[in-house]
Formats: sequence, C-alpha cells, structure tokens
Amino acid sequence: MIPAIPSIPATPSIGSSVESGASQAGAGATGDASSSPFSNMLGSALDSLNGSEQTATNLSLQAASGNASIADVTVASSEADLETQLVTAVRDKAVSAFNTIMGMQA
Repeated sequence: MIPAIPSIPATPSIGSSVESGASQAGAGATGDASSSPFSNMLGSALDSLNGSEQTATNLSLQAASGNASIADVTVASSEADLETQLVTAVRDKAVSAFNTIMGMQA
C-alpha cells in the first residue's frame, strides 16, 4: 500500500494577503505578527515535514521487522526528502530576502 501524498494547505490569493496585511498594518501595535498567512503556511509546512519524517521512520522500523514493504519505505523516505528540500529552499530564499532588505539604504 502506497501512502497518500499529503495535501498542500490552501494559500490565500496575493490580493487578499495584501489586503489583510494592509488591515493588520492599519491596526497599529495591536496587530499580532504570528497570525499572518505566511507564518500560518510556514507552520503547517513544518508540521507536515515532521509528520512525513515520522512516517518514514516508522515505516523503516516496520520494514526492518518484516511488517512493511520496501516500496512503501522508499516512497515515504523520498517524500520526506523532497519536503525537506522544499523547506530548505524556502528558508534560504527568506534569509536572502531578509539580507537584501537589511542591506538597503534608507
């Protein structure tokens, strides 16, 4: 049995995220930065990555005891590897953008 690929959470359209950002900016100091759509999406991506890694680990242990097929283990391991690569690429782009912004002169 091949495990199902986890669904990617729906992201708001660019226009709605700009509007919600503007409404949060208009809220002043009372706006909560942790409730932004990007942070929610990033948090759910990290949770998904953690779940994929746990699934791959559990299937590897089951395969070692003869209770899971090698194909299932290979699929789960590849899925976890691809999610890790995606999260790493997003992190690298975010750090690059942050460094670019910090390098700008006022």
